[in-house]
Amino acid sequence: MIKKSLTRLFGGAEVTHPGAAVPVMAPMAERPELRDFTRQSSALDQFFQAFHGQAGLMILDLGVSNQENTDYFNEMGHKLGYDNFVRSLDESFGDGDFYGNQDDEDRIELFQAKVLNFDDDSLDGILVWDSLQYLSPALLEGAVSQMHSILHKGGQLMTVFHSNEKLVEVPSYSYRIQGHNRVKLVARKHRKPAQCFSTRSLEKLFRNFAQVKFFLIQDSLREMIVRK
Repeated sequence: MIKKSLTRLFGGAEVTHPGAAVPVMAPMAERPELRDFTRQSSALDQFFQAFHGQAGLMILDLGVSNQENTDYFNEMGHKLGYDNFVRSLDESFGDGDFYGNQDDEDRIELFQAKVLNFDDDSLDGILVWDSLQYLSPALLEGAVSQMHSILHKGGQLMTVFHSNEKLVEVPSYSYRIQGHNRVKLVARKHRKPAQCFSTRSLEKLFRNFAQVKFFLIQDSLREMIVRK
């Protein structure tokens, strides 16, 4: 059962905050190439450090389900569930104008029936990855609010944003955990992000959380850990 109505959180009205969104401007001459690569992740390292010495935690992965992530958490004694956020976005809004459709109340209702359907205070962590980049401002505010609700106090989420504001389209990835501080990024396709984010705008987006921490940008990707 859904303890808190997502309709209230995922309303279709436009939400704006000073500095919250910077429109994507002129494109670069070429899109970044789609390629798979493995990189160090300080945010992932901190995500795991917070669970040191604990077992039986419930973690949600908003990416594509894969055996590497499942096995890694099982070996730690935790339970990992999946909620393919971007796939639900495409199923709900992908027919026609992707971002224009995110103002359609019927489509919003379809989307909210698919995602983040967990009781309040029921999760210890959320691996958001790059999923939030493809939400319109109103849906983005609702998603972040719902994540705050379903996390335990002290629970944390890890998320990633592309930092190059000149790009109209960015590579989207599937994230495969290779170790406590290493992750393999498997390229899927180019996608147009809804907006670009500055440090200040991200702080405003996660303003209801107790702590927001940024990590050095690598490969045009900005990692964050946010704690309730």
